[in-house]
Amino acid sequence: MRSYKSIERPAQVLGMNLQDLGILVGLFIGSVLLLGFLGMAVKIPRMVYLMVILSEIGLLLGLRYLTRTQAPGFLMGWLSYTFIQPRRLAVGPLPTPAHGKNTQNNRV
Repeated sequence: MRSYKSIERPAQVLGMNLQDLGILVGLFIGSVLLLGFLGMAVKIPRMVYLMVILSEIGLLLGLRYLTRTQAPGFLMGWLSYTFIQPRRLAVGPLPTPAHGKNTQNNRV
């Protein structure tokens, strides 16, 4: 069977996966908003804003490098493994869901 690499390859923008770029942009917007809210309470030096921008550029370059050298979806796989997946598997009987349709509990 013939496979088309352009169809199987994930969408890329600026040399990185679109999903990774979305995470990077969300992180940038979140960090600037957080600094803005903190700036209302305390005085934040301009150097902090410069460090945020430089770290975002470093992340952009790092993700472009990882897109070329690692498997597709490297960032999402790492985030999922680090924050979402459980560390231990639960072995035992499956819990039964408690529905409101139990006839024993709904008798009048």
